[in-house]
Amino acid sequence: MAEGVKQRTMNRQIYLRPMTFSRYDANRCLVYLNEEVIDNHVPVDAPEDFKPVKAYAYTGPVEDGGTLIVAADDSRDSLVNGIIRSRYSQSEEDAIKTHQIELLKDSTIEKAAAYEAEWVEFNAFRERAKAIVDGWLKP
Repeated sequence: MAEGVKQRTMNRQIYLRPMTFSRYDANRCLVYLNEEVIDNHVPVDAPEDFKPVKAYAYTGPVEDGGTLIVAADDSRDSLVNGIIRSRYSQSEEDAIKTHQIELLKDSTIEKAAAYEAEWVEFNAFRERAKAIVDGWLKP
């Protein structure tokens, strides 16, 4: 880990229903990412006759397993951008895109494989962010 980079503690919580997002304050939303579906879940404190149910686990830096993202409104674009910013700063995204421009100009550069790998990883995360938000906003 780079010097000066603060490692975030991750918390995992289990819910008996899927979680989405809610407005935290004027500029942020509390979102639930890293969903894990748990079939046949029985809570630790459940009574003996509790029938197993489908549950949903979320992992994030907030105590309840959520993640705070910057989102000025509840639009698709704002929510997707907020999720992306939870992992990549604007400067990091700009650098990844700049590396792609460098590859277009000369695909034989020394860092070609690394640049391609970071692009694939970024795009996979971006596509996951869009799919998550689309799931939240579907009618």
